[in-house]
Amino acid sequence: MKKIDHDIVIIVIYVDDLIVTRDNDVNIFDLNKLLKRNFEMKNLGKLHYFLGIKVIKYLKEIWLSRRQYALKNLLNYGMTRSKPISISLAQNVS
Repeated sequence: MKKIDHDIVIIVIYVDDLIVTRDNDVNIFDLNKLLKRNFEMKNLGKLHYFLGIKVIKYLKEIWLSRRQYALKNLLNYGMTRSKPISISLAQNVS
């Protein structure tokens, strides 16, 4: 993470994948230029999936979904016909 004046640039690294995000388009452009000069890389565009997590951007919100992961596990364990139940979870638990 790098703070430049009041702007923030964040790089998340997992093995050979990067997520680069920012709150300013200019900082992201400069960072991509610097990275491409020093490393072989390609820009895959906006983030849709990362580590099995679906990323959905809606207005100013970002939603993360593991639906496909859950469905795959239900299928693997023969539970696709199981009935869902409601479980209340405690919020803001540290």
